[in-house]
Amino acid sequence: MSKLWNKKEFHTSKLLKAGIFSLLSGVIAGCSAPRELVGSEKDQLIQRVTDRWQCLVQNDYVCAYNYTTPAYRDVFSQDLYKIGKGNMLERRLTGAKVVNYDPDAAVASVEVGVMSRPFKHTSSASRKLGPRFTTIEERWMWIGGKWWYYELPQN
Repeated sequence: MSKLWNKKEFHTSKLLKAGIFSLLSGVIAGCSAPRELVGSEKDQLIQRVTDRWQCLVQNDYVCAYNYTTPAYRDVFSQDLYKIGKGNMLERRLTGAKVVNYDPDAAVASVEVGVMSRPFKHTSSASRKLGPRFTTIEERWMWIGGKWWYYELPQN
């Protein structure tokens, strides 16, 4: 007689694994993260933000993918990252500033100013709206001596 009825299989989703890995990476990274964001650490973060946005301005999502955390890239491929990212916007970075930093979590919040407009006006309403300014809040994690964009997985 088989006793398989009392055994349970546990399946963890890739998303759960990524979350746990990100949390552990954050804890480990927090040990070596700067206690304060001043001078070169802040400059390095702003440079990484700017470089990533240059990829987005060019609609180069393979380039932008390379700025996501190592944990994210372990779970999600470049092809999955690009799905749903393509759009018909022309964008321009207008600025970036660090608004918060948690040294225990090694996470910085950065506000990014972006001016955007459609490549092609598909309606009279889009023509009348013209360029739009948006402020986007991003999270960046300090991992292995480098800043990485914390990409939230799409549902």
